[in-house]
Amino acid sequence: MERIGEVLRNGAYTWKQNPILCAPFVLDTLTRFLFFVLVLAGLVAVIGTDLFMAIGSGISEIMQVSQTPGEPSLEAAGAMVEVYQLAVPFTGVFIVALIILMIGSALIRTFFEVGAVGMAKNATMTGATRMNDLFWYGRRSTVSLFLANIVIALIFLAGIVFLVPGILLLDAPGSGGGAMVAFAIGIILWIGYVIVLSIGLAPVTYALVIDNKGPIEGIEKGWKFFSSHKLDVFLMWLVMFAIFMSLGMIGQVFYMNPVTTVIWQFVSMLINICILMPLITVWWTRLYLDRETLAAGTPAQVQV
Repeated sequence: MERIGEVLRNGAYTWKQNPILCAPFVLDTLTRFLFFVLVLAGLVAVIGTDLFMAIGSGISEIMQVSQTPGEPSLEAAGAMVEVYQLAVPFTGVFIVALIILMIGSALIRTFFEVGAVGMAKNATMTGATRMNDLFWYGRRSTVSLFLANIVIALIFLAGIVFLVPGILLLDAPGSGGGAMVAFAIGIILWIGYVIVLSIGLAPVTYALVIDNKGPIEGIEKGWKFFSSHKLDVFLMWLVMFAIFMSLGMIGQVFYMNPVTTVIWQFVSMLINICILMPLITVWWTRLYLDRETLAAGTPAQVQV
């Protein structure tokens, strides 16, 4: 069994030997952008170009005013009323477009996420992977992971129960500061609940794809993996957190200037989809395989 340091080192070697591992994330970004354009074009076709441009112009004016220091002007208030009046007759159309966009984007993201894990699995176990692996794993496990993600989202939302006592006390007459204390404690408990679930359910994607499990089985297997390897999963999660925090801190330097802000946003996007996301996927995949099925001496190790 490899130590975390060895998992990171050997995973980095796998990623370096297989630059094609960034393909799922590049294709995911491009495909979701094209899907957004397609949905937007459909929306324009339904409500009309003139109305769409008028709504877009009003929203743009509102955003510009909101970024300006000081109280909102009468012009901004008028723009908000105008946008509301133009959009209300097409509320149903906007809701349908939003639902299509959300579900479609989630399915596209899930497909390429599954493909990325499949490619990382083959690269880890054999030393190489191909684009065919992306589509094979994508066809096999996309629906299962999509349904598993819905269940996981519901599990996260269940944490709202921690806020219920505080909310009930806030509505009760004469509750005073006790209600605020109960509400604050509820928020703290919910945050802790979310953090624990974020760590504990992190292996679910890898368990589901690698072991070809169904939605519920995948969640159970992922949580079981966490329960058996709590320290390893926590350390891997901590490494991911530290990487993204460091990237965010570096980005703060570039946000002082509008030009460097745009440049950094583009560069950070490239870093994410071409380096970080493939590397993180390989690390998690290797950790799961090593603790479950991977034998020592695989080709995807650092050659000493």
